[in-house]
Amino acid sequence: MKVDKLSCALGAEVSGIRLAEAATNDDLAGTINDLLLTHKVLFFRDQEMSDSEHGGVARRFGPLEDHPLTKSVEGEPGIIHIYKSPESPPEKYENAWHNDATWRENPPMGAVLRCVECP
Repeated sequence: MKVDKLSCALGAEVSGIRLAEAATNDDLAGTINDLLLTHKVLFFRDQEMSDSEHGGVARRFGPLEDHPLTKSVEGEPGIIHIYKSPESPPEKYENAWHNDATWRENPPMGAVLRCVECP
């Protein structure tokens, strides 16, 4: 595993691992958790994973919740797909600055985001 700090304040890029393995590997999940606490934001590039693996990794950091504005993927509660195209309205919620679920009594500690196709 290689960890490259991205700034003096926060952020690191982690390479040399398959992130999906953290769903079932306690040692790897613990190391990633420690890195998250240290760097606050982690980036894992070029990671292939299924929705189920994505959910498994995300659940290592706490229970997932359904989003109040959109449905979860069938069979994987807490995982949502966001699709954009040139025809999509630009003012939709995912295209504007926002805080996810900070209004909840117990807001989530974070989010595990996965970009499948980037413009």
